[in-house]
Amino acid sequence: MIKHILNFGLVLFFVSIKGYSQVFPLEVVKYKASPDLVVNLVILGDGYTADQQDKFLEDVNRNVEGMLELEPWRSHKDKINVYAVKVISNKSGASDRPSEPVDNYFGSSFYTADIERLLYPTQLSKVYSVLNSNTPFFDLVVIMVNDSRYGGAGGEFATFSTHPEALQLMVHEIGHTFSGLADEYWAGDQYADEKANMTQNNNPGTVRWKSFLNIASVGIFPHEESPKWYRPHQNCLMRFLGSPLCEVCKNEVILTIDNLTEVEPFESPIAFFGADKFEIYENQKVTFFDLTTQSPETWEWSFEGGSPASSEEQNPVISFSEEGLYTVSLTSTNAISSNTYSRNQFIRVRKDDLPPTLRVKNVEVELDSEGNAQLTVSQVDNGTFDNVELRELFLAKTNFDCNDLGVNHVIFKAVDINGNSDSTLVAVTVKDRIAPIAKVKNIALALGEEGDITISPQDIDDGSFDNCGIVSMSLSKETFDIRNQGDNWVDLILTDSSGNRTVATAIVNIDILLSSPNKESMEVLLYPNPSSGKVQIVYPKNIDPGLVQIDIIDSRGVVLNQIYEFQKVGDNIYFELNGLSNGIYFVKLYSRSEIKMLKLILRK
Repeated sequence: MIKHILNFGLVLFFVSIKGYSQVFPLEVVKYKASPDLVVNLVILGDGYTADQQDKFLEDVNRNVEGMLELEPWRSHKDKINVYAVKVISNKSGASDRPSEPVDNYFGSSFYTADIERLLYPTQLSKVYSVLNSNTPFFDLVVIMVNDSRYGGAGGEFATFSTHPEALQLMVHEIGHTFSGLADEYWAGDQYADEKANMTQNNNPGTVRWKSFLNIASVGIFPHEESPKWYRPHQNCLMRFLGSPLCEVCKNEVILTIDNLTEVEPFESPIAFFGADKFEIYENQKVTFFDLTTQSPETWEWSFEGGSPASSEEQNPVISFSEEGLYTVSLTSTNAISSNTYSRNQFIRVRKDDLPPTLRVKNVEVELDSEGNAQLTVSQVDNGTFDNVELRELFLAKTNFDCNDLGVNHVIFKAVDINGNSDSTLVAVTVKDRIAPIAKVKNIALALGEEGDITISPQDIDDGSFDNCGIVSMSLSKETFDIRNQGDNWVDLILTDSSGNRTVATAIVNIDILLSSPNKESMEVLLYPNPSSGKVQIVYPKNIDPGLVQIDIIDSRGVVLNQIYEFQKVGDNIYFELNGLSNGIYFVKLYSRSEIKMLKLILRK
């Protein structure tokens, strides 16, 4: 198509301007088809330093996405490729006046033509040089200036600032540059001209936009400042930011898109390519972008010093492992013929001796019900990065248990793909927030009218546990006397090493007997005897430590029950005779040293 022949012809002119031709990293923001089949929107940044290129891409993506949601661009987004050229300026922002330049790349300045908000580049030769070195197939060029002040311009290149109204500024200025639209506010006599949306003809039968009259509020409206000039709408984006384009202006944009995307006879390809970076470190990856026109079907890449050294992909990703300057070539082929394009010393590889940049955060981990906790790298890493690529992140300790409660200092280490490494300490605070699990049992005790009895936490504990161990057990009540006859609700209070606390309640039943055993006796006694069912085995001093079994035997010698686990309180053993009728029974005590037989009368 003619548009591409003209643009490629500029390459020969501007490459001859020494010192101006400059290749910059390229990002393909949106790619729908071969450049000859679509509108190629190229966005150049000005006033973005090397450290602000991420911001540049964020600004590009935000504004392009916004533009492609507005009509008529939204309905024609499949006919648009978008490229962002990461032009690097030494200074950020735009100059106040062309006579007071700052060291940005294209010399973008406010007060162009002595109009404060007219923001435009002063170094047009540099603009063309960058375009033809990076995207010679351009159709629409937008220069986005990294300055928050309000400003923009149409002209040969649509220019706008990063003011909060940037999206509206961008679409308005593109209306001028892309489709030759006039401002629908009165800009001054010097800007008045016959255009698609501006005329001196107010005849409804012959006015430029006669086919749109009375559609979506289109009419013939005089400019108040100069009533001999007319506009088609009272609320168009070409007049007010925040408004949509009127139908007349939308139509003009559509006509321009259709004209640039009109199918032309198939021709031989013109090979061309770009890359997302070309000054790299050892083993850093580079994405190469095929920018060939005329719909190539196959690609043959050659990468001097690259890995791999060749590729047949359209947009390959290649790494370079050794320092040096390397040439890249592309041969693109369609159904008609092939074409080769080479860039000598296109990739510059530098030695990488920079360690990763560590970004970490201190963390807390909680022990689980088993008293264990695990730590992962992702919990500690807070954005560690490398100038090339990270190979490994690891922690010197990842498993923690109850012995690690509190603050632990753990080594975090990062290693990059070239073996450079760095490490630091992170604080890992291990906490136990799980309270003990309390298990209790109810007990029944008998005591005389004048006696009392004391119990311990172990008497009602029935297997309580904690993931890190119970450090204290206590009771809400320990001593009982005649005043506590009946059921008593007693709390078992458990505390672990982290201060977590659990309370569980058991019933301690106190049965008062009318008589008590003779404490002076040296014999083992059953008490009370006769008994109503609740029985104590009373030892004269201490419970026989060798006691292993208690049998309950009836008068015929039949063993009715065998007891192996004993409820011990003080020097006594408690048990109950349930389900037995009145009569005489024997309690047989098996000890490692002796066997005792005691007679018991059951009388309910």
